[in-house]
Amino acid sequence: MISLNLKFLAVFSILAIFLSVPVVIFAQSPETFDLPIQKTLPGSQNYTFKRLKEKITEFFKFSHQTKFSYRQILLEKRVSEFVSLVENKNQLDFVNSSQRLAYQAGVLAESVVNGSREDKDVVLAIFAKYIPILDKMRDHFPANSASWLYSQQDIDTLNILSEKLK
Repeated sequence: MISLNLKFLAVFSILAIFLSVPVVIFAQSPETFDLPIQKTLPGSQNYTFKRLKEKITEFFKFSHQTKFSYRQILLEKRVSEFVSLVENKNQLDFVNSSQRLAYQAGVLAESVVNGSREDKDVVLAIFAKYIPILDKMRDHFPANSASWLYSQQDIDTLNILSEKLK
């Protein structure tokens, strides 16, 4: 009788251990989502120079269309950086990357808010493309954790901006 109780206790203990271990979700690389790979990520020594170059380049884009196109590229870079940081489990630079992504989405949306329907539709399509990617990245974190909430905030930002452009 004692050996049966010990076997039951051992099986129950092993089962409890397996059920308490969180499910591991493997991060996906940017190229999985058809995003360009960013060689310089937030936190690296050259990232400041990369951002400075981007700001100078944007400053010298004079027409609305060239600025609009460049801002699309910048948003794509921010999403790619975000995915790479999730993949690399870089929690230190994750928050800033999340904020940059939301900011760049706002800049892009603001640039077309009074623009043509075609430009708005382009931005809406871009946001619609990125929301599922951000959903997958959010699901790499425990629900309601800080990283999960930052990811959700980016998703909410894209949804709010999309509503304003409709």
